[in-house]
Amino acid sequence: MEWALAIISATLLLVALGSSKLVGTPFTPAMVFVAVGVVVGPLVLDEVHLSSSGETARTLAEATLALVLFADASSVDLRKLRRDPQVPVRLLAIGLPLTIVAGALAAILLFGQLTVTEALVLAVLLAPTDAALGQAVVTNEKVPARIRRALNVESGLNDGICVPLLLIVLATAETESHVESGGDALRIVFEEIGYGVAAGVAVGGLAALVLVQASRRGLVSPAWRQAVPLASAFLAYGIAAPLGGSGFIAAFVAGMAFGHLVRREAAALTVLSEEVGQLLNGVTFTVFGATLLGPALEHVSWQVLAYAVLSLTLVRMIPVALSLVGTAHASAPTVGFLGWFGPRGLASIVFAVIVVEESNLPHVATILVTTYVTIGLSVLLHGLTAAPLADRYAAWSAARGQAPAGRTARPR
Repeated sequence: MEWALAIISATLLLVALGSSKLVGTPFTPAMVFVAVGVVVGPLVLDEVHLSSSGETARTLAEATLALVLFADASSVDLRKLRRDPQVPVRLLAIGLPLTIVAGALAAILLFGQLTVTEALVLAVLLAPTDAALGQAVVTNEKVPARIRRALNVESGLNDGICVPLLLIVLATAETESHVESGGDALRIVFEEIGYGVAAGVAVGGLAALVLVQASRRGLVSPAWRQAVPLASAFLAYGIAAPLGGSGFIAAFVAGMAFGHLVRREAAALTVLSEEVGQLLNGVTFTVFGATLLGPALEHVSWQVLAYAVLSLTLVRMIPVALSLVGTAHASAPTVGFLGWFGPRGLASIVFAVIVVEESNLPHVATILVTTYVTIGLSVLLHGLTAAPLADRYAAWSAARGQAPAGRTARPR
């Protein structure tokens, strides 16, 4: 542990100093963070060996996801979404549930020892997407804006949607394992969701209203405006968790409430939150490589590798194709593009840490190894393909006369 801080800090410095050179290349910051993590972890140099179930790893991962959830939710422009809702709504309302079902079916077929609910746990762990791992896709202004926006909105909202689903599936699995009674599990789920939503609405709404009124009276220094959403994300989490609620649901709902009330100012107000989130993201991926992925690589079986490949391809692509049937976006290149760029990242890492801490599933080791390997493979493959495939799809779109038309917010 004594060299961990120096190694992680040096990696952040290295990536920061060369960040502009990574843009548009097959190498992404996440790839660098994970690779360094694996090398300095117990698999190779054994210089970073935080326990995957330790308080440090969990606190870091949860703080990062809470901040990212708040920033994602607050940045969703509901007015723009209402003008062109078809693709993101279909990806979330049809594609996401089908992806979970397909992931569970694949798990049952490949891992005969998993129960149905354990298979669902694995599927939900790997259902959220992380647009930041395919940054070259959603920041390439030659790609049509509606496609970039669809991927960004999907990534921003599906992790928040998956939080209550994970709680429900975990509670069901614990009941089946006789760790909790059905009544206790149901009560816990209602408390997690109920207190989470209540804390999120209260904190997000109050923070936005106070900020608007205080700004009108000149009470808020411009230098401190950026601190409001940052503090609000952690406040929502910090209120919900002690009450027995889900801090992630609270942070997500708070972001939705905050963004809706401050409206056009949301993007300007969350710059600091995004930058801090990006920094914590880098630290999280380094710790992930060292303490989760590295040890998991020693336990890879053909079933684990097969599931990881299926999760990134057919399990994602077929539901996306089905969700777009009957739309103007059902052409093979668009379906393939949207289907492939569903990277697995931060949310899956944090969900896995939750499973480690809060579940006693009989086959939790299989679930976790498969999750870690899938995330690692996603970081590699989506990082390598983002820039070249974005350019190819942009060229195809241009040939068909589809204008890029606008910028897309920074991916989360």
